[in-house]
Amino acid sequence: MPEIDRIAHLLADPSVTDVLIGRGGSSLVEVNSVLVNVENVFQDEAEISNWIRKFFNEIGGRLDISHPISEASIETSFGLLRVHALLAGECSESTQVSIRRHGVASLRLDDLLARQTITTEQLERLGQIIQAKENFVIVGGTGTGKTTLLRAMLNEVSYERVITIEENFELRLCGNSIALKTRMNNHEGVGEISLTQLLREALRMRPDRIVIGEARGEELKLLLQSLNTGHSGAGFTLHANSHREAMPRMLSMLNLSGIPSKLAKEMIASSIQWVIEINRTSTGRKVSAIERLS
Repeated sequence: MPEIDRIAHLLADPSVTDVLIGRGGSSLVEVNSVLVNVENVFQDEAEISNWIRKFFNEIGGRLDISHPISEASIETSFGLLRVHALLAGECSESTQVSIRRHGVASLRLDDLLARQTITTEQLERLGQIIQAKENFVIVGGTGTGKTTLLRAMLNEVSYERVITIEENFELRLCGNSIALKTRMNNHEGVGEISLTQLLREALRMRPDRIVIGEARGEELKLLLQSLNTGHSGAGFTLHANSHREAMPRMLSMLNLSGIPSKLAKEMIASSIQWVIEINRTSTGRKVSAIERLS
């Protein structure tokens, strides 16, 4: 892909997980959880803007003055890249490009043990959770490795019919999995396919497990309702700073969906058994807590 070739030298290092390009062409990469300044790839704002517009045009996306924010996931020789862009204008003083690289390997829990992301005791506990088809949520901040952990857990049951629902294809499980992805509105403002709609469809597709890449809103309500009517083995990720914040975060989401707090607590308690916390530390990504919720 010609436009990605422009930053190929940054992605050539397999330890680089993020490439960040901003004001005046300033460039940063993340290596082993640490941001490092690198030589500017672009000379000025105009060059960055022209480059990222051409990129989205090349992949059939849209990024322009009337649609200044865009995101896409693409397969490249450097792995799966999630590219997020925000053009300079009313939303930002300068064009910002954030590129996250997702691993290409089909990791399992043993691989995370080798990386020291989990301990031997945690490997055993996570294996028990997944084999017993208990429902779980993985929490952590941005870039902590929630998706990687979710993928590794689910790859332990690759023989099952696991249906994944995401905004971008990032989990990429091995085995019998089926991947569903949301769709944004087209230029006429129609055609959106939401996480909630895909979840309804997944329930009709004879799943052994249903997995949501990241729960953010209305879809959590439907997921918990389905878990309370016989489905099991579900997993999803949630943005929260710690496992202690998982319950308040889910309660807030359910409240916004019209569920009163008392009923929301009952729904969560009867459907989610485990909260798993993962963090980014100076020595890498680590699972810091595996707590029973109900």
